[in-house]
Amino acid sequence: MKNFNIKTLCVALVALGALSSCTKEDDTNLPPIVPAIYFEDFQTAVANTPFDFEGWTNFAQVGTKKWIENAYQGNGYAEFTPFNSGQASNVAWIVTPGINIDGAIKKRLTFDVAQHHVTDLANNKLEVFISTDYDGTNVTDATWTQASFTPPLVGSTNNYDFFKAGAISLANYSGTIYIGFKATGGTATAVSGAYMIDNVKIF
Repeated sequence: MKNFNIKTLCVALVALGALSSCTKEDDTNLPPIVPAIYFEDFQTAVANTPFDFEGWTNFAQVGTKKWIENAYQGNGYAEFTPFNSGQASNVAWIVTPGINIDGAIKKRLTFDVAQHHVTDLANNKLEVFISTDYDGTNVTDATWTQASFTPPLVGSTNNYDFFKAGAISLANYSGTIYIGFKATGGTATAVSGAYMIDNVKIF
């Protein structure tokens, strides 16, 4: 029994030493945590209801179809689907509340994006814009600057899968900005695909 206890103690000490060494090395390599000044994960979304998050704008520019709230397996998100709109063209926006980015350390925007049944990327698309003069009401009267992001992969095997949209630089902005997500489609089969966004973050 004594031999067993001594061996067990030795093994435990060696393992503890190895674990301590690994932990110290990993801690050295961990990047610093950058706090978000704005984050929306849409977790309170009610499936298949009009998009109505506090401070956000939901605006139909062409046609009457607007963004909706949706949820799947406990994950809430914002979605635009022109399917069965009965209109040849649908263009709709959701716009964030005003966000003062002066306190942002990195000045970057990230979000997750998904699609389903998108086949015509030229006419059934999602675009992202930034404004500094949006008044909270008149979307088309504001000045919008388009921002590039990584679109989701299309094709049936990628339907409903969320992808990282990359990091959009906000380095040229100060004060209060607005982020606009503009979706374009229509009732025709070729342009009736949907887009979803989630985890909108500025840091």
